[in-house]
Amino acid sequence: MTVAEPIPFDLGLAREAFATTGGMHGTAVRLAAPRLRPADFRRLRALDAEFTDALAEGRVHAAIAADDAFHRVFLDRAGDPDLSVGVELMMPRLKRMDLWLFTRKSFDPSGNTHPETLEALESGDVERAVELVEASYTDAGEALAAIVERQPAVA
Repeated sequence: MTVAEPIPFDLGLAREAFATTGGMHGTAVRLAAPRLRPADFRRLRALDAEFTDALAEGRVHAAIAADDAFHRVFLDRAGDPDLSVGVELMMPRLKRMDLWLFTRKSFDPSGNTHPETLEALESGDVERAVELVEASYTDAGEALAAIVERQPAVA
């Protein structure tokens, strides 16, 4: 971002969008948990590997697509069409902010909560999995805010 480049979104609304979407994804995990099958866990692990590899290689669009597909597994298994619609309504806004964020920060693999989320689900700790998913979205909103707040003001 250059000094002349304005931030393309309202920071308060961005934080709210990430928190709201995180809540919806947390609900999806809670509803999906009893319906997840071994094939779902294999798919989730494969998508997590795609996500991690794409970020490590700087393929931001591919990383976002893999992350979206990871969370889509929970939405599909949740069996709640209204929840899916709510998330879909938020996705265009989040994708713009994700692109903005991921092109301005380096990826720390320790920040990826996918593996821990899957471990929690497999051990039966659904609420821990929900907390991890919700926090991942809230943390993304806060990471975005931290980057924005470090940027020089636009004259």
